[in-house]
Amino acid sequence: MLGSSRSSVRRDLDHLAGLGSITRSRGGAVLDSNPLTTFEPPGKLRAATFQAEKMSIGRAAADLVETGQSVIFDSSTTVREAAKAVGMRDMAVTACTNDLEVAIALANRANIQVIVLGGTLRLGSPTIVGEPASSFLGKLHADIALVGIHSVADGRLSETSVEVSTIKRQMIKCAGRVAVLADSTKFEHPAFCEVCPLHEIDVVVSDSGLSDSAAEQVRECGAELVVAEVEA
Repeated sequence: MLGSSRSSVRRDLDHLAGLGSITRSRGGAVLDSNPLTTFEPPGKLRAATFQAEKMSIGRAAADLVETGQSVIFDSSTTVREAAKAVGMRDMAVTACTNDLEVAIALANRANIQVIVLGGTLRLGSPTIVGEPASSFLGKLHADIALVGIHSVADGRLSETSVEVSTIKRQMIKCAGRVAVLADSTKFEHPAFCEVCPLHEIDVVVSDSGLSDSAAEQVRECGAELVVAEVEA
């Protein structure tokens, strides 16, 4: 169907197996039902998956932002959709972010002041981590933080790397209200490094594919659950 040779397909499958995203089987491959805790898909792949869900979550998260607020926009593909939605509404806010793509999306909005955290750019990613971003966040008192996450399994937020989990932890600590943006696939398997317990989060924004058990888990932890209907 794609016009690829068998050898190209085999090389691609071998590459995906090496990343830990699939398990090779005789004559093919299957998605890994229990992915490695440090596995993180390439940025382009993350951006291209569950786009409708992420856009819906982003629009719902933008509804949580009020004019005049200081807003932390975390670095994640879903939070970028929220930033775009806020930008389209041209709300007067102060935006602080560790994501270069978020900064670009908001840069030309006359009513939005954009503060970009300094630090080290992750390889192949628009995400800024480390110092001085972490120390700078420790001195902020933001009204709300919109945070993306790799996993919300077992009532705990977790990430694939220590450096990413550290800066997310700082964002959560310095915000008066914290909203976690996570599509329904993020509630299945834990990632490598814990960020915080779910009960420290005020709002969870997910999509209509969220299971009843995951929704109940969110509510039991005391967080408000916002379910965004995915537009066809």
